[in-house]
Amino acid sequence: MTQIELYQSVLKKLSNIPAKDLPQVDRFLSQWGDGPHDKSKNKEKTMALAGAWADMEEEDFQDYLNKAKDSGNESFGRAVDL
Repeated sequence: MTQIELYQSVLKKLSNIPAKDLPQVDRFLSQWGDGPHDKSKNKEKTMALAGAWADMEEEDFQDYLNKAKDSGNESFGRAVDL
């Protein structure tokens, strides 16, 4: 499917959405802001998160990782390597 065909397909699907649901669709689409191609904003958000655990004790951080791994295993039924 070419880019134009894909764009037309999306527009056609959007035109079939009831007017009452359009605000929800608009909010959903607005989450992308300038689009997924805006790597600078993604990088800023990622870097802000990267230091989130900087002041956490090592033991607490390891406990968090173990719980996250267990939760992932329970949710998805497969091993998660962290």
